[in-house]
Amino acid sequence: MSPPSHDFRFPAPGIAYLKGVLNQEGYESKAFDLNNAFIKKFGEGSIGWTNASIGGECKPEYKEFFLDYCNKLIGYDWIGVSLFSFNSQTATELLLSCIKELGIKSKIVIGGAGILRGPNNAKNKQNGDGQSTFWAQGMIDEGLSDYYIVGEGDKALPALLKGKAYRFSQMNDLSGLPYPDYSDFDLADYDQTLEDGTVDKALVTITSSRGCVRKCTFCSIGNIWGKYKFRPGEEVAAEMAHQYEKHGVDLFYFSDSLVNGSLKEFRKFCRIMSENDLPVEWMGQFIFRSGMTEEDWDYLKDSGCKSIWIGIESGSEKVRWHMRKKFDNRALYSSIKAAGERGIHMVYQTIVGYPTETEEDFQDTLKMIYKSAPYASNIIIRCHIALLIPGTQMFEETDWHGDDIIDWAVTDEDGEEIDLKTRIERWSRLITAAKSVGMGTCSSFEDVRNDNINKLMRIGDCDKLIETIRNL
Repeated sequence: MSPPSHDFRFPAPGIAYLKGVLNQEGYESKAFDLNNAFIKKFGEGSIGWTNASIGGECKPEYKEFFLDYCNKLIGYDWIGVSLFSFNSQTATELLLSCIKELGIKSKIVIGGAGILRGPNNAKNKQNGDGQSTFWAQGMIDEGLSDYYIVGEGDKALPALLKGKAYRFSQMNDLSGLPYPDYSDFDLADYDQTLEDGTVDKALVTITSSRGCVRKCTFCSIGNIWGKYKFRPGEEVAAEMAHQYEKHGVDLFYFSDSLVNGSLKEFRKFCRIMSENDLPVEWMGQFIFRSGMTEEDWDYLKDSGCKSIWIGIESGSEKVRWHMRKKFDNRALYSSIKAAGERGIHMVYQTIVGYPTETEEDFQDTLKMIYKSAPYASNIIIRCHIALLIPGTQMFEETDWHGDDIIDWAVTDEDGEEIDLKTRIERWSRLITAAKSVGMGTCSSFEDVRNDNINKLMRIGDCDKLIETIRNL
């Protein structure tokens, strides 16, 4: 089962993948999407209490709902809980305590990326892979869980169920993986309104790779996944055909850190999909790179690509290189032109207030917005203020001072202090610039889901916004 909180527009991917694995191993299982059920009951604004970084009130009716939901779990030999991120830890603790309160005797195993770390990273113990398991071990110590699985569950979960050793090194070969099984999900039960207004699509996730070819300073993916590995392009195309034919899925979201991390397999996938007469579309995270040819862009367009989410982060080449993004301005602007001319929808993912970002660097980001103006109708800006995420190089190596991962400060190379107010003011200026040329925009605090914060972000009241954040 999958607890709150994570994206509720499509079924929780982890439990669908594991159900497919268990099918292959001959085990009967049922997937429960508690995340979707909770949000349908209480609304999107209700899940702020699950955010481990921000906190919030868990109302009595939430526990009542959890207790009632847990009655569905009676009679199973095993209960597995898959945490998408550490923001699922609070809800999982409530879930496990409800299972215990009801006297359910099933063996319990927890897993997923969300068991590895949390906001109190400095207190976390480390396992042999350098990953924090303090929280997961705590669930066992408190008698709320029996086992935890670190890393991929493809081999570990079946081994555990068979009573065998279940600690494995990460998989190097992803070919031949079983397809996710969505038979326990009613795809019409999900609010699949996307940022571009798309609705009434049967949307599920698909995975063509694990890990990332980049080791960005602000990201912890490299610590979680280690070596980058990918599936053959023809298997990814075949999975799309399978899900369309079996479940009517016509829109796929790639869970990959980078859908074009392996350019060879990505080319193969795009060519196969371009030649197939399959009425499906896909979206995924993408990196601009110098190896893309005009032919590659043509196949990309014809493959059913609906939208690419590009981790541009900054218009400053200097900042991007410090981040270890590893693409220059030539690749940046040639890619924007290639995608824009083909009418490919783009989501620019940007970060303002990065520790080395000077005002001059920020001006380069504004210039990028204005240079992209000819394609503005097909661009959405997702602008985030820089956060210090535990487990990242940026968190560990930046000479920062302050109270927490949001309210921190650093002195840039020009001797100017970059603090929370500077970051929010740059956010406001970037959003204003994007709107001025007709681009769509998204809140950088969308995951906080705090009504006061989102309102202040919309009206651009920086001082009141800072006060609100500091009082959380």
